[in-house]
Amino acid sequence: MNKEHNKQDFIVTTANGTRWSATGTSAANVRENFFGSKIGLAIESIEKGKLFTDEESEQLRKEKIEESIR
Repeated sequence: MNKEHNKQDFIVTTANGTRWSATGTSAANVRENFFGSKIGLAIESIEKGKLFTDEESEQLRKEKIEESIR
């Protein structure tokens, strides 16, 4: 099976309380590949879930498109 089909949404919380959205096959996979680790962000916790609802994600996508057109 394709690894892309196994990806899930996770919320990564850093030591300073900032929350980031990440996708991966498992919490361990997200911890291993979290971009913030490369710039010194320490991970406090990783939990399954989406940072934004589907509606919020769609609104952000639309706003990003509008801004790129300007």
